[in-house]
Amino acid sequence: MELSFLQPAWAFGLLALPVLWFVPSGPLNRTQAALRTVVFALAILALTQPVLMTSAARQHVAIALDQSASLTPAARQDAAAAAAEIAAQAQSDDASVRVVQLGGAAPAVDERDRWLRPAPTDTSAGDSAGSPLGDALALAAQSIPRGMGGRLVLISDGRATDPHWGKALGAIAARDLPIHTLPVAAQEDVFLANLRARPTRFGETLRAVVDVVGTGDGLAVALAAGGQTLAQSGLFASAGRRAVELEIEVDAPGFVDVATMLSASGETIKSRLQGVLVVDEPVRVLYLGERQQGAAEPLTTLLGAGFKVSGAAPADADFRAFDLVVVDDLPARALPEAAQQRLLAAVRDHGVGLLHSGGAAAFSDGGYRGAPLAEALPVELSGEEDKIDPSVGLAIIIDTSGSMGGSRIELAKQIARIAVRRMQPHDRIGIVEFYGAKHWAVPMQPASNKIEIDRAIGRMKAIGGTVLYPAIQEAYYGLRNVNTRYKHILLITDAGVEDSNYEAMVRRIAKDGINVSTILVGQGGHNLIMSDIANWGRGRFYAVGDQFSLVELILKQPATRKPPRYKQGEFPTRALGGRGWWGDAARETPPVLGYVEVEARPGAETLLEALPGGHPLLATWRHGLGRVTAFMTEPVGAGTARWRDWPDYGALLARLLARTAADNPQFALTLARRHDTFTLSALRTTRDSTLVPTAHLVDAAGAKVGTPQLAFREQAPGLFEARFRWPRSDAARVVVAAGGHTLRVAAAPASAAVGEADHLPD
Repeated sequence: MELSFLQPAWAFGLLALPVLWFVPSGPLNRTQAALRTVVFALAILALTQPVLMTSAARQHVAIALDQSASLTPAARQDAAAAAAEIAAQAQSDDASVRVVQLGGAAPAVDERDRWLRPAPTDTSAGDSAGSPLGDALALAAQSIPRGMGGRLVLISDGRATDPHWGKALGAIAARDLPIHTLPVAAQEDVFLANLRARPTRFGETLRAVVDVVGTGDGLAVALAAGGQTLAQSGLFASAGRRAVELEIEVDAPGFVDVATMLSASGETIKSRLQGVLVVDEPVRVLYLGERQQGAAEPLTTLLGAGFKVSGAAPADADFRAFDLVVVDDLPARALPEAAQQRLLAAVRDHGVGLLHSGGAAAFSDGGYRGAPLAEALPVELSGEEDKIDPSVGLAIIIDTSGSMGGSRIELAKQIARIAVRRMQPHDRIGIVEFYGAKHWAVPMQPASNKIEIDRAIGRMKAIGGTVLYPAIQEAYYGLRNVNTRYKHILLITDAGVEDSNYEAMVRRIAKDGINVSTILVGQGGHNLIMSDIANWGRGRFYAVGDQFSLVELILKQPATRKPPRYKQGEFPTRALGGRGWWGDAARETPPVLGYVEVEARPGAETLLEALPGGHPLLATWRHGLGRVTAFMTEPVGAGTARWRDWPDYGALLARLLARTAADNPQFALTLARRHDTFTLSALRTTRDSTLVPTAHLVDAAGAKVGTPQLAFREQAPGLFEARFRWPRSDAARVVVAAGGHTLRVAAAPASAAVGEADHLPD
């Protein structure tokens, strides 16, 4: 014990106490003076802020001792001996000791120890009986008084079966209590650690994954319900940890209570684990179709039990009440603009899926060009008429003989440059010059390389003689193999050429679909031969005397065409996209007998294309919260007549619709357990702020149990929570209703909630 003062300077005030005997008016009565002195002395003592410092004589040691079934008997004995040794050492140092024991048949160190036993379970459960390390650490920390010194010692294999031990560690860290750990070797036997499965729609294959922990050979996992084996794995070996997947088919939506058993050598049951699997309602499909009469029935047959197909009048349909809307070969006039807007809102804001399919009454043919629904489609719809710019192949013949000297060669160059400027990148151009011999100044090439072409024109000079006939032949041969809509030969000369049989050659060129036009440069009198060549070649004749009479050449006429309509024939198909869309279906799809030719939009994923053009036949993308898929033919119409005999068509169509349907429920549900208290969280995922969930507990058969309805409280905008108590040994099954949709969530019995190897904090 030690006395200390925080403000010792005030002690100098004690020197002034004798003055109190004479102030304020001479000597006082001894009693009054003494009382005044005592009062002022105490005041000065208080100002010095005295502090009495003491040290605790005893430290506190809390030991969490693991004696659960995951340890071998020898390991449990070693752990108990280590705990006893630590306790004896602490007691010899005059420290208080408290032991919290997990499992075991009796207290292993002292009868006064806290003995934490797991909840009663099946005696054959083995390690699934559990090691609630979080509870043990919390109890051990509680044995150390707050504000007092102490430390914790954890003796365990670290296999925790409660998901909240991370919170216990956080509370201990907040108190600055050190934790010492003494690892103990775990039992090497194998056991089931966890059973998990995502909620599955009715009609789909339910895939459950079981974690096997430990080392062993000749192992097998079986999944049973109601005394009947639903699925069984083949024999396998485990070396540490292994995930085993089991597939089962369910008879109806709801909850399926299952027991998972791990056996060795086909006989001995090593471990057993209880669980609850959730099966959601089938996909609710609204079918809207007009031209394909009676298509809903064969569509239902193809899709199977996992889909509930119904119809309604488009103007009256509540699209939000469905998971998927199929608009099949329905013209825009049958789907009013107001209904299209409501459908778009359901897709964008509520996550409803949309499949737009069909042939002659869908897409552009059906009048959807410019309609509200067109903005959500992953394909671009063509208009009533498209302006097209046909391709042209042009061979320019330039006379660079000596007679073209001076201004004539410059005029020829300017005319050639004007012709080049009019060309489009998809056109092709070449330039032949003749000066006694022929020469390709610019070989036939795409017209996009205008800079190099202009440089080649600039390098031309007027030299040599005039021999035209071979130059026209060379231009003709160069254009014969060019694949363009129009073909032209443009001859630029002063007409000082040799005499030859031009008529026969030019007429043969024109017969092959190549027009020949002529341009006379300079003031010459040889107009007749040039005009005759243009006449024989079905072209035009121009006379350019100087730079002020330059002409604009018309080499092609832009036109309009109607977009491709529903194309009929036999078109091979090619599958694209990943396995997520195709699943186990064969990727060698049959040919289609009809489809609508469209173009995929940027950002859309093409899953199937029609050949030889590579046009998208099946395309998809996201639109707001929902997904929109376009199928450019009739799913059950003439276009897919060959597909009806394809064994995988039903499975592929079902997978396509399931992935397009709403994949995010209106509320994301979470059911968390802490001892006997459950917290049900419902997070709204739609933009409908008026949507509020309701929930109630049910038994395995789906009948309501417990309180009639769980009380939700909105903890934050769109986040609702409900708390309720339920026995740890029973599975909790909750049905949540919201906006006409039914959602399910479940929690397994506490004894099977988490395996001993799943020791990550929550």
